[in-house]
Amino acid sequence: MSKKLLGLDKTADYATLREWCLTISSFVSKAYPEMSHVEKEICEAIEKIDKTHSMRYMRIMYKEINWLVGDGYLPDPLMDQLNLFLAEKFKYNLVDVTATEKDVIQKIIKRGRIRNDREFELVRNREDAIYADDSQWDYAEILRKLMSDYEEMKSEK
Repeated sequence: MSKKLLGLDKTADYATLREWCLTISSFVSKAYPEMSHVEKEICEAIEKIDKTHSMRYMRIMYKEINWLVGDGYLPDPLMDQLNLFLAEKFKYNLVDVTATEKDVIQKIIKRGRIRNDREFELVRNREDAIYADDSQWDYAEILRKLMSDYEEMKSEK
């Protein structure tokens, strides 16, 4: 399984996504023992997902955990440690996931349109991440235009 596809969770199996989520929550809990309740909540959520074995909900959990730790939750030294640990265990890390997502977004921009809800979510998440960065205002505007066009196209159907 390639890093690129696994990074986008298109072909990752349920068990791999599950283990990814548990690995990150365990790491955060060990780094911040006062946050052990978060690991407990994540484990409980995963147990609920396990009852239905819903790939959709496991992908959502995967994305949420990536967003949580990737959004400045961990200081750089801990983020570096986490990425090293993930790379050893899964052969890719959060840097790979982010780089892959940026590559996909660049393809969407080049194409000039969003094709589906999954791409829309990816573009929206990126726009959210750069929203407050004035140096990326033009880039954010491009993303907003793509999202607006997609929403307009969907409403016409």
